[in-house]
Formats: sequence, C-alpha cells, structure tokens
Amino acid sequence: MNKSPFIVYFLPIILSVSLGTFVMAEALNDSERQLNMWQFDSMSESSSNKLSIIGLEKNYSVSDNIQFKIKINDSNFECGDLYITIYDITNSDEDQVITQSGFLKQCFMKYGQSLPLGEDKYSEIITEPGEYSIVIEIFDEKYKNSLFYTEIIHVNTKDI
Repeated sequence: MNKSPFIVYFLPIILSVSLGTFVMAEALNDSERQLNMWQFDSMSESSSNKLSIIGLEKNYSVSDNIQFKIKINDSNFECGDLYITIYDITNSDEDQVITQSGFLKQCFMKYGQSLPLGEDKYSEIITEPGEYSIVIEIFDEKYKNSLFYTEIIHVNTKDI
C-alpha cells in the first residue's frame, strides 16, 4: 500500500518534468529558432515607409466609425497575420487595451491588395473621448519578420 502515493502523486510530477525538459531541449536545439523576448521594444520604430494607412484620420467624434485599410510596400511580406490594437493613452500612467483585432493568413502581395482582404473590414467605434494609440503589427508566415506602425488619434465629444 505504500507504493500507491508514489504512483498517484510523485510519478506524474517526475514524468511531466522529464517531458518538459525534453521538449525544451529539442526547441533550444532547433537551428532556425529565433527568440524575441522583448518584441514590444521595437514598437517605437514605425515601419512607415514599408506600409501605408489609407483612410485613417487624426481626429474622430465619439461614436464615429474608425475604418481604414493598410497597404504593404515591402516585398518580403507575401502573406502574413495582421493585428490591430487600440490603446487608451489618455492617462499617461498606464496604457489600457481597448480592442484588438486579428486577421490571419492574409496573402496580399500577389495582387497588390490592401489589408484586411476581401469581405473583412476593419471597423471600430470608440465611445469615450480621449487620446488613443493605434498599433498595427504585421508578421510574416513564419513570424520571423514584422512591420509595426503606430498612430495617435483623438476622439472628441463633438463633431470636428
């Protein structure tokens, strides 16, 4: 009976640590791996010459529909994933995520299309006045290359 606590409690722990160690060792031995632990540090560098934003205004009224398209000018990006995040930066103490949208597997360079593709449209409504940062991130298919673009917009309570 004294072997049952070992089998029930300690054997699963020993097996999971062993398996985890094996998986981590295999991942670290992969020659094509790329660790980017501080990927948000590169957000300060906008890739504005490699992508352009079509239809984004600097000022909006509360409840206006924020819509825009993205045009990629970098031939290194045939296909990729697009993420658009809006941060409330009204209080300088902390940036709060208001919304994030993802458009996966966007293949756009072949026909020179704007993102998001096809029937997908980016559209958000902000209901509170303030200052907001729109961060656009585009990653290639293997997540090795990326483009970042940041724009500040203002949302006011009345029409501009």
